[in-house]
Amino acid sequence: MLAVKFENQQMLMPNHHDPANSIERLVALRSYQILDTPRESEFDELVQLAAEICEAPISVVNLIEDRRQWFKAEIGLGIRETPLDVSICRHVLLQPGITMISDLRNDPRMRANPLVTVDSGLRFYAGCLLETPDGHGIGTLCVLDRSPRVLTSRQQSALKTLANQVMAQLELRRSLGQKTRLLEQQEMLLKEVNHRTKNNLQLIVGLIQLQLRQVHDKEAQTALMDTSRRIMSIAAVHERLYQTDEVGTVNVASYLAQVIAGIRATASHEVKFELDLAPVKMSLDTAIPLALLVNELLTNALKYAYSTPSQGSIAVALHREDDRIVLTAADRGKGFPTGFDYRKSKSLGMKIIASLCRQLDAELAFSDNRPGVVCLIKFTPNP
Repeated sequence: MLAVKFENQQMLMPNHHDPANSIERLVALRSYQILDTPRESEFDELVQLAAEICEAPISVVNLIEDRRQWFKAEIGLGIRETPLDVSICRHVLLQPGITMISDLRNDPRMRANPLVTVDSGLRFYAGCLLETPDGHGIGTLCVLDRSPRVLTSRQQSALKTLANQVMAQLELRRSLGQKTRLLEQQEMLLKEVNHRTKNNLQLIVGLIQLQLRQVHDKEAQTALMDTSRRIMSIAAVHERLYQTDEVGTVNVASYLAQVIAGIRATASHEVKFELDLAPVKMSLDTAIPLALLVNELLTNALKYAYSTPSQGSIAVALHREDDRIVLTAADRGKGFPTGFDYRKSKSLGMKIIASLCRQLDAELAFSDNRPGVVCLIKFTPNP
């Protein structure tokens, strides 16, 4: 390891022509968010390979900041950074490709460098510029030795190839970081949209409640109450989406269980709910109409299947059948009236159920549960 003390050294402060001071270059360097990150095998393996190919005891991935040089990976130094004024690489930030100095003692820029003047100091340097797509030099992949020498043309070519791999790793990190930040922003925006949608829907429900106080016609009251109930169901869906940790997809089993829990809370405690929900992941485009569909089926069953609201049981099952999802909702109530055809029904509830099934491109069928009614829905979820 190179043993050099940097305190009490006379610093040669960079002048205003020093490329290390370029604001544009520093912005480019910091955009990679690589400085002061832990060591990573992807970079350690590249410096190890550079040292072996170039037969050098020291190899470094070196990033030049405004007051220091920092090593993302190194072999043979045993340190992570040095002051900028002892940096050899800062002098090559304007030199694309390979820079080779066979004997540092003969270079006027390097001969007073404490890394060179110290006993058994550095004698040989070869570095390849790490250059951004915009042409900014942010550091080097370099090899160093304590004896004067040169690299063969093959070694120089290999060093350049490895430097390209370093930049490829940095670009990949930056791209992934940008995508992660974009996804986080999208998630925050989507959650905020769901939260505001829920609040706006609750405001609409409040207005409907005010209107109910001024309406005395029983049929109109029932219609307004049904409308209020459906809007509250949609608001509950958006509240669940706002609270979930998963944005873009949801676990439908836990999601529907929460929706049904909200329905159960408004029903008599004597009504039994039987749930058999398989854990299936779905996109929001599928999960939202499915939740609204379950809400409509269950609230209609509570309202129409039994003579009194305190009676009955409702069973809901969801499972995968090959590449399709199968939903069943069954009650043990009065069943449909004689001659009732759900396909021709003009009731708002049936129209809503049919509309939601069309959104899912689902097959819909009602049949006799003896007693009661069972609804069977089959569809292929969106990817």
